[in-house]
Amino acid sequence: MRANGEMNVGKTAFGLPDRREGRLVVRISADKEIVVAVSNGGDVVRQHPADHVRFVPKGDEDGEALLRRAGDLLIFNWAQYMDPSIKKSFSDRYGVAVNEVNFDNLEAMVTKLRAGGSYDLIFPSTEYVQRLRNEQLIRPFDRAKLKSAATLTPYFDNPWYDPNSEFSVPYTYYTTGIAWNTDEVDTMTGSWNDLSNEQALGRIFMLDDFQEGIGQANLLNGFYLNTEKSDQLETSKGTLLDQKEGLRGFSTNSVQNLVSGSAAVTQAWNGDVVNARNQVDDPSVFAYETCREGVPVGSDLMCIPITSKSPGTAMVFMDWILRPDNAYKNVMWNGYPMPVAGGREAFAKLVKDDPSIDVNLDQLSDSAMEFRLDNPEARQEWTRIWTEVKA
Repeated sequence: MRANGEMNVGKTAFGLPDRREGRLVVRISADKEIVVAVSNGGDVVRQHPADHVRFVPKGDEDGEALLRRAGDLLIFNWAQYMDPSIKKSFSDRYGVAVNEVNFDNLEAMVTKLRAGGSYDLIFPSTEYVQRLRNEQLIRPFDRAKLKSAATLTPYFDNPWYDPNSEFSVPYTYYTTGIAWNTDEVDTMTGSWNDLSNEQALGRIFMLDDFQEGIGQANLLNGFYLNTEKSDQLETSKGTLLDQKEGLRGFSTNSVQNLVSGSAAVTQAWNGDVVNARNQVDDPSVFAYETCREGVPVGSDLMCIPITSKSPGTAMVFMDWILRPDNAYKNVMWNGYPMPVAGGREAFAKLVKDDPSIDVNLDQLSDSAMEFRLDNPEARQEWTRIWTEVKA
């Protein structure tokens, strides 16, 4: 015991904002309570009531961290994107609450972060990771501390959107195409023109995502997915306005729209079709196509916001969800492939009879498949066009 009433009980690199090694100390708080605190060698940067802390022995299978609890976890994610049982098992094991709130689109997520929203784990797509890095809205972390990340597909090592893999770890990957109800529509053609299918007029949905909406119009017109040319974007705006005439609406909730019968045709991500099939008696009622004019492809990542109150918990949780058993369960539940052991095998099982839904990581170099990119200058024009289309 030190003269000041503190006792050094170990070291941890988890949870420190500046990522330097710190030490755990047991101390008496100002209100006479025993607390366990994390110190950076001088100031105390985080402390918890002693009854909120459990220690694990060195060598525990997931115990680089000496703290079982580094704070409750608040996840900011798409709806229906994570198996609830994975969150519950994490909470049960570590004695930490896992709470989740949802966004409807990624622009809403960015707006919340800019306003100082305090979330511990977010799920942006590749191009948004670029933006969040540039705006210093996410914090770096050491991916090497995630033991489960060792089985990640090599494509995601040092990726173009996150050099040196300092700010993100992949969660899912996917294609964008068109889904439809086969009981109601039998005239699909494998083209983005199918978003104006005459059999489905008035019951067609477009994703409420300006990059996906404008992107498909660009491809349909023979333009580069991420074109920045004003004349081409104006042409695509005209295409979108024509397509809008047959829409029921704009929505990212493709699963609910398909299952409820609201949508006969919808622009969709491939995983949502698998998810929808899991919720009906006859999975063959929903079909999916990628389009010959071009296939947008994306990946959603896990990132820790700069405002996180529990970055250590977020690190442990990312490692937890990437474990092969949890990745397998998550893919079987939400229908999206994960590029990690367990996740790859689960998705192969789900799509073995329907290759149209599959997305092989070897295909990512295919010229017909394109990632969405983010250019701050072009974004303003894209946003203007999308606002005018939806008005």
